[in-house]
Amino acid sequence: MAAEAASKKKYHQGHDIKSLLINLATIFLIVSPVAIYVDRENMQKYCMIVGGSFLVAFLAPPIGRYRPHPYSDWERNKPFTLRE
Repeated sequence: MAAEAASKKKYHQGHDIKSLLINLATIFLIVSPVAIYVDRENMQKYCMIVGGSFLVAFLAPPIGRYRPHPYSDWERNKPFTLRE
């Protein structure tokens, strides 16, 4: 049992930058109706923040030739992570 656990490859939990930007833009999209309801004077600014965040997420290139993902067979196609 212990030999099987030692031989298993460590699960990679890193995320690529493009996925993180898409997640952040989606959070802005979900939170913006509440912010607009509370502060109607700055509605245009909130809409510009959401639009700008999606534009940045759309324009951000994925790292590597193909989009990185943790289940890739290629070592260079693994997502970027700060921790090992």
